[in-house]
Amino acid sequence: MEIQEEKTERRFALSYIGWSSLDRRATLPMLPWLVAEIRRRSEKGDCGPVMQPREVQLVLCPPFVRCVPSSSNNSSVFIFEHKAQLISRFIHNSNDLTYFAYLLRGQPDNPEAEMSCHVFKAADPNQVPEVITSIRQVSKSALKEDAKPKQEGDEAFYNSQKFEVLYCGKVTVGHKKAPSTLIDDCIDKFRQHEIERKRLRLLNGQRGSTENAPVEILMGAEGDPLSSALNESTEDPAAVEDLTTGGGKSFIEMIHASAPNHVQPSDADKNRTMLFQVGRFEVNLISPDSKTVVLEKNFKDISSCCQGIKQTDHFGFICRDQSEAGPSHYMCFVFQCASESLVDEVMLTLKQAFTTAAALQSNKTPIQLCEACPMHDLHKLCERIEGTSRELTKLAIQKYLSQLTDNEQAEIFERVQKLKPGSDHEENELVILQLRQLCETKQKSHLHIGEAPQVSASLYGTATSSRFKLDILKNKARTSLTSSLENIFARVGQSRKEAVFFFSRFPLSLFNSLLLSYSTTSLFLQVYPRLCVLFIHPRQNTTTHSDARELLPLSPRALDSALDPLGRLLPPAGDPLSKERPKKTAADYRALWKTAIHQQILLLRMEKENQRLEASRDELHIRKMKLNYQEVSQCSKDSQALWERKLTAPGRTTVPQDKEEMYRALCQGVPKSRRGEVWLLLSHQHRLHHRLPQRQQAPDTPYHDLLKQLTAQQHAILVDLGRTFPTHQYFSAQLGAGQLSLYNLLKAYSLLDTEVGYCQGISFLAGVLLLHMSEEQAFDMLKFLMYDLGIRRQFKPDMVSLQIQMYQLSRLLHDYHRDLYQHLEEHEISPSLYAAPWFLTLFASQFPLGFVSRIFDFVFAQGTEVIFKVALCLLSSHEGEIVECDSFESIVDYLKTTLPTLTQTQMEQTIAKVMEMDISKQLHAYEVEYHVLQDELLDAGPLPDDSDRLDRLEKTNTQLKKQNMDLLEKLQAARQKIQTLETSVDNFLSRESKMKHMIRSLEQERAAYQRTIERMRSCLPPDALTDVEMTQIKTGPNGKAKSAAKKP
Repeated sequence: MEIQEEKTERRFALSYIGWSSLDRRATLPMLPWLVAEIRRRSEKGDCGPVMQPREVQLVLCPPFVRCVPSSSNNSSVFIFEHKAQLISRFIHNSNDLTYFAYLLRGQPDNPEAEMSCHVFKAADPNQVPEVITSIRQVSKSALKEDAKPKQEGDEAFYNSQKFEVLYCGKVTVGHKKAPSTLIDDCIDKFRQHEIERKRLRLLNGQRGSTENAPVEILMGAEGDPLSSALNESTEDPAAVEDLTTGGGKSFIEMIHASAPNHVQPSDADKNRTMLFQVGRFEVNLISPDSKTVVLEKNFKDISSCCQGIKQTDHFGFICRDQSEAGPSHYMCFVFQCASESLVDEVMLTLKQAFTTAAALQSNKTPIQLCEACPMHDLHKLCERIEGTSRELTKLAIQKYLSQLTDNEQAEIFERVQKLKPGSDHEENELVILQLRQLCETKQKSHLHIGEAPQVSASLYGTATSSRFKLDILKNKARTSLTSSLENIFARVGQSRKEAVFFFSRFPLSLFNSLLLSYSTTSLFLQVYPRLCVLFIHPRQNTTTHSDARELLPLSPRALDSALDPLGRLLPPAGDPLSKERPKKTAADYRALWKTAIHQQILLLRMEKENQRLEASRDELHIRKMKLNYQEVSQCSKDSQALWERKLTAPGRTTVPQDKEEMYRALCQGVPKSRRGEVWLLLSHQHRLHHRLPQRQQAPDTPYHDLLKQLTAQQHAILVDLGRTFPTHQYFSAQLGAGQLSLYNLLKAYSLLDTEVGYCQGISFLAGVLLLHMSEEQAFDMLKFLMYDLGIRRQFKPDMVSLQIQMYQLSRLLHDYHRDLYQHLEEHEISPSLYAAPWFLTLFASQFPLGFVSRIFDFVFAQGTEVIFKVALCLLSSHEGEIVECDSFESIVDYLKTTLPTLTQTQMEQTIAKVMEMDISKQLHAYEVEYHVLQDELLDAGPLPDDSDRLDRLEKTNTQLKKQNMDLLEKLQAARQKIQTLETSVDNFLSRESKMKHMIRSLEQERAAYQRTIERMRSCLPPDALTDVEMTQIKTGPNGKAKSAAKKP
C-alpha cells in the first residue's frame, strides 16, 4: 500500500518566492504587476515584509497541493496546504519563463473575500508547463470525485451555440415587448423601402444591383457597428408609416444604407451573413468577413425574442438602444436563417440560455462592481498599459494619477521616492503597487452606483444617490478633459510656434476657466510646463523658457503644496515672456493658418501611412504564424532561384511548360514562403495540359457571391472547425481569424458542389491550402483538387471511388509486400480501417504538417497516384514493426498512432522513395479488375443450392444474437459489482491514509517525549539517575514490583 501512495503523489523541486493577498476584483491585466511586486519583495524587501526565497517541494497529493520544505521528506510537515480545485488561474511570466504563479480562492462562496497569489520559480523553464498541467489534472480529478459542477466561466465561449444567419436590418420600436406580427411587418417595410429605392435609382439613372439589400435603422447621430462591418454609409432617414399594436403606439423608423441621395455601392455587393452565437450570458454577432464581433448584447439588455408568422425563416430580438436617451427607445434586430427548422432551433436555444442564465445568476452571489469602482479603474489602466513600452506605460500612469486628489498624489509620490527606484520600469512597478493598495483601500468603503449609506438612507437617500451620480459625472468630465488635452498636444506637436498659433484660437477666458476647474493642475504643469505658459499668455513672446523647478513626471508634490498651483504658471518678474509681443497682422495669421492646415494634412497622411505599416506588419505576423512548421528538407539557393524564375516568367499561366522539367524542379525542393504560388503555377499548368469536359468542370460562381448565401450544412462545418489542426496556432483560437476563414471556405464549397456538400475531411484539405495562400486562392485550389484531380469522387454519397482506392491499395500490398498483406489478412484488418483518413485528408489529419505540405507538392504535379505511393512507402518502411504486433488492437493502434509520428529522417526517406516510384499502370489495371469483379458478382446472382445454407446461417445468427444479449446482461451486472468493489477499495484506502497520518503523528509525539526524557535525564545528578535506573529495573511496565523468578 505504501508503493501505491507513492505513485499517486508527485513532487516538484521549486523555489518559493512568496505570496500576497489581493482583492477578488483583481483581473488578469493586474496580475503581472502583482507577481513583480512579490519578486521585488523577495529580492529587495522594500515592498512589504521581507520574504526570503526558499527551496521547497510542491507535493501533489489529490485532492491537496502541499508546499513542504525541501529538507523534509515528510509531507505532513508543510508550509501551506490547500485543495487543488480552489486554484482559479495560473500566471506564466512571459519575460522570465522560470517564474509562474497561481491565484487561490479563500472563500469561494463569499464574493468579498480576499484571494492570494503564490509565486514559484523553477530551475528549468521546461518544467513549468509540466507543473501547471499536473496541478490542473489534480484539480479536475478532485472536481470529478466531489461531483461538483465545473466552473465554466472561462469555458463559456467554447460551450456556446453558433448559427449562421443573414442580417436583414433593424428597426426602432416603441415597446420592449414584441407584438406577434412585428417580424412580418418589418419584412414588409424592408421590401417597400427596397422597391422605393429601386424606383428612385431608375429615376436618377443609377446602375447597380439592389437585390437583398439590408436596411439599417436610425440609431441617433452615431454610426452602427453592423453598418461599419458591412462598410455601409448611413444617410438621412426616410420616414415610414407608423405601426399600431395593441393599445400603445409603436413606430418603425428606417434608413437605408444606400439612400437615393448620395448613392453608395449596392448593398448586395457586401456579405451580410453572420455567425449568431448564443453564450452563457450574452449574444454575439460575428462577421466572417471582418473577423470581428460586430454586435454584443447581454441577456439582461434583451427584452424579448420573436419569430415571424408568415416569414417563418426570420426571427429577431428587441433590446434597449444605448445610444438613445429616454426609456422608450428600443431596437429590434431582424435576421434570416436557411430554414424554418433552424429558426426553431435558434429560438429554443435562446429560451434555454435565458433560463440557464437566470438560474445561475440566482444561485450565485456575484461580485459587486460598477463603473465608479476604484478596482475597475485600475483594471482599465492595467489593460491599457499591457504590452506597451516603458515610456508609454509611464505616460498612461501619469494620466491616471491626474484623476486622483492632490493628497493621494503626494502620498504615492513620497512612498515611491522612499523606495528609490533605479529605472523607469522599477518606478512603474512601484507606482502600480501603491495604486493597487490605494484602490483596495478605497474599494472597501466604496458605495456602488445606486447605493446609499444605511444610516442616513431614510433621510438622505435621494440626495445621496444624486451626489454619487454627480461625482461620477465629474469624474467622467475630468477624464474627458484630460484625454482631450492629451490629443491636442499630440496633434499639435512640440513646436512652440505651432502651439502658440493653435491655442491662440481659444478664447483666453474659456481656457483659464477650464484650467481653474482642472483638479490636477500640478501634474499638468509637470508634464507640459511650457505649453501652460503659452495658454495663460497666448499673445506674448515665445522665447525659450525653462523652469529650474521642473519636477519628475511622477513627482506631483515636490514643491510646497501650500503654494498656489496657478501661481507657478506665471513667469518670474524679469522673464522675457512678461514683455508684450507686437500684434500680428491679418496676413501673419493667414500664413499661420495656412501652415497649420498643411501640417494637419501631413499628420493625416502620416496616420494613414502608420495604419498601412501596421496592417503590413500584422499581415507578416499572420503569414509567419501560418508557415510555422518544420520542412522535410531545406530548399537550396539554386532551387529558390529556379522557382523565382519560373514564378516571374511571362506567360506562365497561358503557355504550357515542360512537365519533366517542372517535376525535376519539384524534386529539388520548394521554398516554404513561395509554396502557395508554386501550387497555383502547377494548377495552371495542369489545366493547360488536361482540359476537363464542360460538364465535369466546376461551376464558375464567384467566391464572394457564395459567401452571401446561407448554407444548410452549417452545423457540420462549425463542429469540425475546432477539430481541424487544433494544435496549430492559426486555427487554435475559437472563431478566430483562422477558423472564420476556414468556415468561409467550407461554406462556399458546400454551396458550390451541391452533390458533395460538406464531408469530414474536406476541412483538412482547405486548412492546408489556407496556410499557404489567401481565401480566394485557396478556394480556387480546392476546386482544382476536387474537380480537376477528381478527389471529389471519393466524397460522393456512395463513396465508390474510395472503395476502389482501398481495393487498389490492398492489391499493391498483395503484389509487393506479401508477408505484410498476409499478416493483415490473418487479423482481418482491411485498408479501410487505417487508410481511409489518409485518402480523404491527404494525410493531413494525422501526419506532421511539413510532411503533408511536401505530399501536396507532388499531388499538384501528379494527382492522386501520389497518395498510393506514400501509403505504400509508409507501410513497407514499418513492415517489421507491424508484423511483430500479434493482435487486432495492437496492429490498429500502431497504424493510427505510432506510424504517423515520423522522424525527420523517416520523412526524407519516404519522400525520396515516392519520387522514384511509378505505379500508374498497376493502379489502372487494379481499377479495371475491380469493375470486372463487381460486374461478375452482379451477373452471377444467388445460387439455388445456397438457400439451405442461408437458412442455417440465419438460425445460427439468431442464436448468436441471443447469446450476445445474455453475455451483455452478465457484463452489466459484473460492471456494477466492480463499481461497488471499487467504492469499497476507495473507502479502505482513505481510512488507511488517515490511519497512516495518525501513526505518523503518534510517532512524532513519541519521539518528542523521548527527547524530553533525555533532556530531563541530563539535568539530574548522578545519584538520582542511579536511583531512577534501579527503580526501572525493579518496576514492571504497569508500575508494580516484579516477583522474583523461582528456580526449578
